[in-house]
Amino acid sequence: MSDDHVKYDSQLVQKFADRLYAEANRLVIHSTVVATMVGTIAGYVIAAVTHVQTIGFVLVCAVVAGGMGYVRGREKAFTLKMQAQQALCLMYTERNTRFVAVSVSQRSHAPVQHSDRPAEQGAAS
Repeated sequence: MSDDHVKYDSQLVQKFADRLYAEANRLVIHSTVVATMVGTIAGYVIAAVTHVQTIGFVLVCAVVAGGMGYVRGREKAFTLKMQAQQALCLMYTERNTRFVAVSVSQRSHAPVQHSDRPAEQGAAS
């Protein structure tokens, strides 16, 4: 067996979550811009082929496509942010579990202190 075990690194999880959030923020803008450009080109081609008023038709196509790109970008960004939240949740779960495990371990190794006083009446309920 190999001694090269993968170690847990919470900073790696944090960097991953930060990258996902950054990508999500860029994705909305990128999707909107690309869809607007595609809509503009498609509107120009359709207007040229059908002999429709070019400027108005191209603007309508650009706005509609840009809106669709924005909505699609927000949906993808939401998915990326959700993945980042899942990674962070796992990281904090591990951190809290480790904290509890260390606390319990330290208590179990601590010497038991006996008291000569009887337990208080209300404490045992």
